[in-house]
Amino acid sequence: MNRTDAARLMVAAATLAGTPLVIARPVAAQAFTQREGEGRVISSVIYSRSTRGFDDDAQVRDIPDYDKLEVYLLGEYGVTDDLTLLATPSFRDVQVRGEDDSSGLGFTDLGARYRVASGERFAVSVQNVVRIPGQTRRDRLAQVGQTDIEYDLRAQGGVSFDGGHFAILEGGYRWRSGDPPDQVNVDATVGLRAAPRLLLLASSYNTISDGSGQGVFRRYRYHNLYLSAAYDVSPWVTAQVGTLATVAGRNALRERGLFGGLWFRF
Repeated sequence: MNRTDAARLMVAAATLAGTPLVIARPVAAQAFTQREGEGRVISSVIYSRSTRGFDDDAQVRDIPDYDKLEVYLLGEYGVTDDLTLLATPSFRDVQVRGEDDSSGLGFTDLGARYRVASGERFAVSVQNVVRIPGQTRRDRLAQVGQTDIEYDLRAQGGVSFDGGHFAILEGGYRWRSGDPPDQVNVDATVGLRAAPRLLLLASSYNTISDGSGQGVFRRYRYHNLYLSAAYDVSPWVTAQVGTLATVAGRNALRERGLFGGLWFRF
């Protein structure tokens, strides 16, 4: 891989850091709204590493070692039974071999989720989020894509089954200011209640750019798989641990990593 290809992969890598963290949320925090006067706070930590990436032909190539640590703090509060307010500040530390390290605030997401339909076993909602970047550096490629406001609109549907199992499907579109292209997101999560306190989760997160952007931004896509287990420590606290991997992509990192989270309900 030449230096130009490696640079493009680093640019595509920056888009991964802007993906909303939804794996670390129980089903009620996605398609479903919070009850009026109730809410939750979810803290999540993700560590990922990439020594290889997908090039413009979707082939795996060696790239400079890329390490990323992200911390998210998600807050949700039910204003009414149908309307939930959302706030998610984040921190990230990025290290690329041969480049200067970078640490600081990531995106802060502010928005709301509104329930448009529901029944005994299903719920449908729409969610709108404004993403405010915490860093404005443009002097290194790993920070490209973290410099401008983004707007994310998506629809979410959830279905529950006997035994506490569930499935969630959501699709959305993200408008990105500046040079990066807009992107389409299609995500799916399946939850299996293995025991009264134990929930097993499998999620697929798929991001596809809407064409190419300006400058060095090429078309990209990446498909991430998250597997985890969540254990109810008490009626108010749940702990989660899991692993993640990028299973396919184009102009993107091939990430491998671990993550954990704590859910606090009130």
